[in-house]
Amino acid sequence: MEDSNKNNSINNEESGDKTKIVKTQKRDNAIKSTKLTNNETSVKNKNETNTKLSQKENPPLVNKKKNNKDDSLNNNKDVINESLIGTTVKNRYEIESVIGHGGLCDVYLAKDKILESSGSETPYVALKILQKEFASQPETARMLIREAQQTQRLSHPNIIRVFDFGVDGEIYFLVMEYINGETLESLIQRSRPHGLKFNATLSILNQVLDALSYAHSLGVVHADLKPANVILTSEGNVKLLDFGVSKTHQLKQDQYAAKRKSENVETLGYTPNYASLNLLSGKEPNLSDDMFALFCIAYELLSCKHPYARTPVNEALKKKIKVSKPTNMPASKWPIFSSVFSTGIIPNELTPEQLKRKLNMRYWPIASGAAASILLVSGIVFGYQQQQETIANLETVISKQNDQIAGQEWQLDTPAEKSLALIDSEKSLHPVVKAGLLRLHKTYILSEFESEIDQVLNSDANNYPNYDEIESILDKAKTYYPDSHKIEVLALDIQSSKHSTLLSIARQINSQLEKSRYSKEDGSKSIYELKDELNQIHQGYPFTPSSLSSDVFGQHLTEALKKKDAAALVALIKVGNTFFSNVEEHQENLQISNAMKDAVLEMKLYETALDSNSPLPFPEDAARILFQEEFENFYSRLEKARTTTHLDNLVKDVDLFSKNFPIGFQDVNDLRFKTADKYLRFSDILLNKRRTSSARRAMKKANELMKQIEQDSKQS
Repeated sequence: MEDSNKNNSINNEESGDKTKIVKTQKRDNAIKSTKLTNNETSVKNKNETNTKLSQKENPPLVNKKKNNKDDSLNNNKDVINESLIGTTVKNRYEIESVIGHGGLCDVYLAKDKILESSGSETPYVALKILQKEFASQPETARMLIREAQQTQRLSHPNIIRVFDFGVDGEIYFLVMEYINGETLESLIQRSRPHGLKFNATLSILNQVLDALSYAHSLGVVHADLKPANVILTSEGNVKLLDFGVSKTHQLKQDQYAAKRKSENVETLGYTPNYASLNLLSGKEPNLSDDMFALFCIAYELLSCKHPYARTPVNEALKKKIKVSKPTNMPASKWPIFSSVFSTGIIPNELTPEQLKRKLNMRYWPIASGAAASILLVSGIVFGYQQQQETIANLETVISKQNDQIAGQEWQLDTPAEKSLALIDSEKSLHPVVKAGLLRLHKTYILSEFESEIDQVLNSDANNYPNYDEIESILDKAKTYYPDSHKIEVLALDIQSSKHSTLLSIARQINSQLEKSRYSKEDGSKSIYELKDELNQIHQGYPFTPSSLSSDVFGQHLTEALKKKDAAALVALIKVGNTFFSNVEEHQENLQISNAMKDAVLEMKLYETALDSNSPLPFPEDAARILFQEEFENFYSRLEKARTTTHLDNLVKDVDLFSKNFPIGFQDVNDLRFKTADKYLRFSDILLNKRRTSSARRAMKKANELMKQIEQDSKQS
């Protein structure tokens, strides 16, 4: 009887409590307000929340109302990862939009495809995803998993639910309940100046007290209860948020249990205006702290005013602030509130259950009780007749099902070592039997997978563990236990080990490249052996050379090209193609070097055989490729020559250049012939200008070149 008005009394009040919009404050490393649109209403309110933040971030998973005065979402667009919109996580959750942003995580509205395919009218969930920059850090991933486990402990209709958690590639996520409603903070602002009527307030308080009673029974203290952390849905249901920053209160201390390191880390944050004397003095949170905050919330719902005018209770008591009874509170309920507000102390015996009984205590007329009794008896008689018919029908069904169950009981007796074989081989195995076997033998089955992983880790077949095989084993284990925390942690450890190993090898390669150790040295692995180890651990691992190693390589390659050092180019081409093929600044020189590769090899063989008893013929085609740039430069100078002096200098340089080739090399002779031809043209020009002496000199130079060409041709 005391809860009879729980879900409908709010919407029956005249204070305007029907808005389906949510406004709530976010826990983050800075206070952030968010502007979103709700399609179910056009009312606009401004929500300003002052809070002292926890070191953990917990963005609210609720639908927020559009606020024309709040432009912070536009300011945060650069930090919210919108690239995930349209992505489907775990082949199930399709991300549609951004809900909120925190220090470590972003929160998205997502559609659950399984719920959608089953015909659910509300297939939406809130997806809390670890931000990309933290995804490669196993510690933050473990933190997200621990948060999910803590919240999953609190399974209550008035506490936000966590449905699932896990990892999909590099996406670490929690799947949480998506709430359509508004915070009590918004409701209080909207109810000014008169506040809610008592019945509406009582409906809210009853549900909050139920949630606190449940949490306290598990030893969990919220420690930051306030209007912004309580959501009222459009159906009148209450949801408590932010148990992620809650504190576990040891109801029964195990004297033999080892203390976890994480228990010493303080991650608690509270809001001073709703904090008890206990919290304000810096002591450990206890159950009465939540009760004190609830008293403040109740007062604010009834009056739209904080009992101490937003002054912390310790300061209010020093200032002797007097708290008067709200107009909407019955006189019979005020004494218990007055006592708490005047002292700041919650009586030890006052539990959520006791407070709920006192707030709901009513004096009903005797006649009403008698009428209710008559209706109750009538209902019992009618219900008995209906039950008899139902029982007869059920007995027939049960008889048939017993036959099926009998045939399946022997399967449940399968020993642990044979359970996986049965599950894999028996396609017609009933899902309940399969789930039962997996649950019954979970410890054994997981230990078998761990043993397989240990064998791979301890194998001497390779220098490093076969991480691909280990990941394959973990993937197989996940098919049986997709939500196993143990498998997730083990996978993170393996991933961390693999990542560390790859980084270590990459650092060794860069160290040798920076010292230009391109060939193998005694006592150490070559850069190519280390590269093979990278590919062995992770095929196609994207090795990135350091800036120093890139600079050193570029200097060596440029120098080798300039000197036409065949031996150096062969070695550098291999280094470049292996480690620097994706470095833009080296691509042009590497293309030139790769094109010259055959020519370089031919020239190297020729030079090696010069001092042997079996010299090789000069590789003319290779020489043309190697010295193409020099020949082009000479022809350019020849074309631009305007005086015989220019030609004289060119002849000297050609004579020096010709030492790279055997006597009579055709390309050198062609260059000299064209030079002689230009001497003759200059001679004609000089004769026309009557500069006879200069003309004869030019003619002489032309003849000398022609004679040299003839002699070299004979010697070759």
